[in-house]
Amino acid sequence: MTKPHNHFKYVRADEVAECWGVSDSLYRALWNKVVAVQKEIPNLEDYSPSDLIGFENLASHWDLLSEAEQEELNRLAAEGEER
Repeated sequence: MTKPHNHFKYVRADEVAECWGVSDSLYRALWNKVVAVQKEIPNLEDYSPSDLIGFENLASHWDLLSEAEQEELNRLAAEGEER
């Protein structure tokens, strides 16, 4: 199994699916495989934003994705670092 890029310790699958310009198939995989099982974000009034960094992060659900999906995500994360 491919190890997740460190960035995925801090972002949720829904954020990646909606904001990273992923392929259609990866978009569907993130929503169907990961977001579907993630806990909802708790009531924000009870927390500061820093309390929720890493909450239900993508890395903690990494094993739900195929090797090809993991590789695509890591490639996107590496490309983002280069910018």
